[in-house]
Amino acid sequence: MTTHRSAYIAIFVISALLAAALYYVAQPRADVVRARTDIAVLTPISADMLELVRVSPGDRPAEAATSIEAVVGQYAAMPILAGQFVDTRALESTPGSRAFGFGAPLPAGYVAFALAVEPAQAIGGALSPGALVDVVAVPNALKTLPSTDAQGAPQAVVLGKRLVVLALRTGGGQTLTAPSSDPTRSAALPPKLASVVVAIPADQLPRFATAALTSTIYLALSPPGDGDRTSP
Repeated sequence: MTTHRSAYIAIFVISALLAAALYYVAQPRADVVRARTDIAVLTPISADMLELVRVSPGDRPAEAATSIEAVVGQYAAMPILAGQFVDTRALESTPGSRAFGFGAPLPAGYVAFALAVEPAQAIGGALSPGALVDVVAVPNALKTLPSTDAQGAPQAVVLGKRLVVLALRTGGGQTLTAPSSDPTRSAALPPKLASVVVAIPADQLPRFATAALTSTIYLALSPPGDGDRTSP
């Protein structure tokens, strides 16, 4: 009798396990992308940072990415921790677009640098992120020299050519946006351009900083075609 009872218990346990396995397999599953490693802000996301897992549809967040291909090549707009489902709201195609208002990517080996300019010094403010500009520095000493004393006067220099405009800023440091076409939302005093953020080579940073302190900066739209981004 004891032997029979043990056999019955074993059969019952095996049957329960089989039933649970069949129930699990029969349940609908949904694909979701999960981070395999920590992904820092502004990091370009590659396939080795991700894994595709299958979960119950009820366990998949509504905004979670469902395809690795859709995530690869994007940038992290906020930190993504290992083991987290990748939220599409944490991704951006242009690095820095959410955190810094960048409308164009920062090239490798370059840094973002803000140039203080009035609209008249920046093509009347007719600029947008992604535009290529030439940057000219006119020494402030020229303003105080007599008009007849041209010999030995400091000369304007071209700091860089075909530099990428990353963002436009107001005097308060906010991203300058196009004015609203809705008359009910228009401000009494629309924001004014105060600085242009451009991408400059990292090794040229001291040169640009010195020019920003001692010169008045002017921007010009670069002509189409290939060319160097800096001047020696």
